[in-house]
This record gives sequence, structure tokens and C-alpha cells, in this order.
Amino acid sequence: MTDKTSPEYIKRMFDRFDVNGDGAITIEELKAGLAAGGVAYTEHEIYKFVRKVDLDGDGEIDFNEFSIFWKEKVRKSEREAQKRRQQQPQSAFETQKDKFPTVKELRKQFEELDQDGVGYITFSGLKRALINMKGHCTDEEVYLLMRETDEEGDGRITFDEYILMVAKAVRK
Repeated sequence: MTDKTSPEYIKRMFDRFDVNGDGAITIEELKAGLAAGGVAYTEHEIYKFVRKVDLDGDGEIDFNEFSIFWKEKVRKSEREAQKRRQQQPQSAFETQKDKFPTVKELRKQFEELDQDGVGYITFSGLKRALINMKGHCTDEEVYLLMRETDEEGDGRITFDEYILMVAKAVRK
């Protein structure tokens, strides 16, 4: 499992948004990065976020500002995930305890979640699946599940990562 607070990991996340490599994330780069990740936002949310994270007030997010934000976000997500696990031990993906599905069953489930047929589950695909299963879900719930499952941190859930997620759910 990747340490999502390591400097190397944070730098990779930062570089995903800092498209031109100048060491700062502009509002346009932030919008493009969020859109590529399937995250919906309003203009107001973007500007509010930049005002919160941009500590020196220059209108851009440098690596140090991003690093401070990222570490706090990870810590907050971990606390929320821990609370959820304590309150609701059942996985969002219903599996019988102590009964691990066959590879064929896992592949079928994965293909249902991979509604775009691209070989991985995206944020939007996971959100659609959760809405179909639960009737509703928030972006935060989807983000937290993606974060817990996406071992590579690339914003996609591969079949291998999906198997690990199901295995964790069965063990709970």
C-alpha cells in the first residue's frame, strides 16, 4: 500500500495538476485536473478552494501549499473512514461474510462496475454503481471508497485492486 502522505506520492499528485511543470497549479490547471478525474465542481467551489489553500495569496497553489492541504485531507479522510468502519462494518459492495466470490463472479461484478468498458473503474463509474445499489451517494463517499481502494493512486480501480477491496470486505 502506498503512503499517501509521503513526499514522493504528494509530488506525483501535485504533478498531475501542474500540467506545464512550472511549480504552481493555476485555476485552469485545477479545473482540468478535476474534470479529468470526473469530479464535478462549480466556479464558486474552485475559487473558494484556491482561496483556502493558496496561503501566500498569489492566486496559484505551489507545492508547499498543496502538500499542507493534501496531508490534512488524507488525515481527515482516514479519520472519517475509521468512523464509518466503526459505524457500518458492511462494505458498500454487498458480499457474504466468509464467502469469497469466484474469479468468474468477481470478473462479472467488475465488468458491471466498469460501465465504460475501459478495463478499470472510474470515479464516475463507481458513483453510478453506488447510486444504482444504494439509491444515493455523495461525492465524498465515492472519493473515500476510491481512496481506500485505489492502491496505485491513479484515480482508477483496476481488477486487481477490486479483488483486494472485496477480500477486505469479506474479512470484516
